[in-house]
Amino acid sequence: MKVLVGLVLDFVREHKFVIGGISLAMFVVSVLLVPVFVQILPEDYFVRRKIRTKPSWVPLPIHLLYLVAKNIAGIVLIILGLAMLVLPGQGLLTLIVGVILTDIPGERQAFLFICRKTPVLRAMNWLREKKGIAPFRMPEG
Repeated sequence: MKVLVGLVLDFVREHKFVIGGISLAMFVVSVLLVPVFVQILPEDYFVRRKIRTKPSWVPLPIHLLYLVAKNIAGIVLIILGLAMLVLPGQGLLTLIVGVILTDIPGERQAFLFICRKTPVLRAMNWLREKKGIAPFRMPEG
């Protein structure tokens, strides 16, 4: 165990500027993009049933490309959100936006659980209020 800790500390010492730059970039991106994602969601996002149907006017290859890109973006945001839980940035909000973007089974229930147990919902509604957007409605229970 001590060997592993020593290796990690050596790696951090050798790459501290790269790690610091990545951390700073993640912080800036989260500060700029997370509020945008929170503000474009409809106020009834949490109470309506999520419908995953392809619009008739969108060709299937384009729709599949959209689904793949959306899920990749969600997974990247989940990874960045987890990293930002210990690094500077809006970790929990970034993690939540990543979960929203993915099509993981049970994501809605997990997301509602997190929103009800943490100050995340209050922070998201504060971001919406700043732009004059109605707060999110939550399902009962």
